[in-house]
Amino acid sequence: MMSDHTSPPSGAAQAARPRAWYRDVSRDAWRVLTLSGLGWLFEVYEIFILSLTVPAFIAYFDLTKAQAGLIGSLSALGQIIGGIAFGWVADRYGRVRTLTLTILVYSVFSGATALATGAVMVAATRVLAGLGMGGAWTAGAALVAETWKPEHRGKGGALMQLGLPLGSLLAIGIVALVGNATGGLDGGGWRWVYAIGLLPIVILYPVARRTPESPVWLARVKTGEPRGSLADLRRPENAKGLAKAFGFIFFVQYVYWAVFTWTPTFLVTVKHFNFVHSLGFTLAQQLGSLIGFLVFASLVDRIGRKATFSIYLLIGAIAVIGFVTVEQERVLMVASFFTGLGITGLFAGMGPFAAELVPRTAARGFAMGLAYNGGRIGGMMAPYLIGALATSASGFKTGMLTTVVAFFLAWTVVLISPETKGQRIS
Repeated sequence: MMSDHTSPPSGAAQAARPRAWYRDVSRDAWRVLTLSGLGWLFEVYEIFILSLTVPAFIAYFDLTKAQAGLIGSLSALGQIIGGIAFGWVADRYGRVRTLTLTILVYSVFSGATALATGAVMVAATRVLAGLGMGGAWTAGAALVAETWKPEHRGKGGALMQLGLPLGSLLAIGIVALVGNATGGLDGGGWRWVYAIGLLPIVILYPVARRTPESPVWLARVKTGEPRGSLADLRRPENAKGLAKAFGFIFFVQYVYWAVFTWTPTFLVTVKHFNFVHSLGFTLAQQLGSLIGFLVFASLVDRIGRKATFSIYLLIGAIAVIGFVTVEQERVLMVASFFTGLGITGLFAGMGPFAAELVPRTAARGFAMGLAYNGGRIGGMMAPYLIGALATSASGFKTGMLTTVVAFFLAWTVVLISPETKGQRIS
């Protein structure tokens, strides 16, 4: 007979098992992630509904494409200004207060867009909403980076960034539902899409009231250390870290907006698919994006930031080359999936990486806002540059392949940056 001592008691067996990482994350950290992640998700919704309702604005207000494009550019400008300005506000007055304020701003001005009586009012409300949209990522990303433990910060940042594909899918779903319910957006159905944008502050204000402030920010308040001192960023170690974060995000933003802006048009004009057929490839990109975020979260705190970014940059570059050059439909679908995985997966690590590159500063919110939202300039450049090159099929392909250069430059920044896995910040 086998002795009872040959098998350990169940309690000992459980103690021998490694503790699941999510059990090591505090309730406060999960609350921070909930507010920051949903604030970012609804921000993405706001960004995407503009692109989805532009055709309705053109028809309803009798706009030229140039006028409609100007509304989009002004909205992007508002996001850049708001992201940087609210970073400073978050340093001075706290991450949670600022995040709540930014959600209020983009919610209120989304509702105001629904009441627009002309294109000028649409442009004005989109600029003002953009201020809140830009600031929401900055305050939320800083809050997550400063609240989650160093050994889990990468996962926290990646889970927050899941709002990118989820917010875009929410926008597509809402626009489709409203369009079907109202008989199309052109006759005024677009107003309901923006009216729904009022809901985030209603949903998230109760969440914000239960969300704790960043312990790093609170420690500075308690000790009377300076908050929001921009001079602090001129210190050599902070200036170098900020420059690297800006450069990395600039090149990744270029790639993202180049590929995701032009994918449907490229498939129609170069690959000769009809628009409905091209949507299948777009959905494959979004599926790849979701999986890319989850895989990134599982890797980044294990193998480090540099290795994970390098893998994703390589996957993205190969996928774009395949997407541009192959003709077989099945291979093209696979390439579309991996463009989503490789490109948007890079966004999963932007928040923690930017925070860790300036680990000791009184102006982290401003630094992260400047790096991320300043980096959006790359995203503004890409659609215009590729559009200028796309005067022929070969020119369109050349334009899309400029992203390979951006991939390489982003990888160069990663190579010269320090490994920040487990970096403590203060």
